[in-house]
Amino acid sequence: MHRAQSGSAAADFFSLEPSELFASAAPLEVELGAGKGDFILELARQSPHHNFLAVELGGSVFQWLAIRVGRSGLSNLRAVRADARPVVNLLLPAASVHAFHVYFPDPWPKARHSKHRLLSAALIRGLARCLEPGGKVYLATDVKWYFDHAAVLFAEHGFRIAEEHVPGAAKTNFGRRFATAGKAIHAGCFKPVDQLAVHGHG
Repeated sequence: MHRAQSGSAAADFFSLEPSELFASAAPLEVELGAGKGDFILELARQSPHHNFLAVELGGSVFQWLAIRVGRSGLSNLRAVRADARPVVNLLLPAASVHAFHVYFPDPWPKARHSKHRLLSAALIRGLARCLEPGGKVYLATDVKWYFDHAAVLFAEHGFRIAEEHVPGAAKTNFGRRFATAGKAIHAGCFKPVDQLAVHGHG
């Protein structure tokens, strides 16, 4: 995490610079709401030529995550305790992320609580800002209306669903639990429309 300073003493801010987080430059994948890290730890072990950032806000959960990341000894995996929204909208550099993973976010089903939902127009604009050319957003949820709602938001901001496997749909703690219980999981990979058109999927 890098602290930058402008001419004003009140203008200090923090940023997440991949070049300072990781020893080697590599495509960066970010999991928003990583929980205890079940999915991202396995993915980092399997993909040594990518870098991974696990973002988790919950204090007690993050303690578990941080311990597991530290014990893993993986040089391509880092964890940060933070709200995913400022990470995406403010802290990550533009065009720096190869893939975002968003698995089973709380849908906050009541209308009066909708402001608490992770997936919003503002967040999706932030995701688009952070994605490098060829980047993608993986999403999975057990709530169909929430997936449909997210799909509309992505479409409104220049994304379409690509025909691509969603790697964490059944490999997170929640994903395994829902799959074992036979509960439907709604998942998709979202890419900017111009990327799909280039690859013949538009």
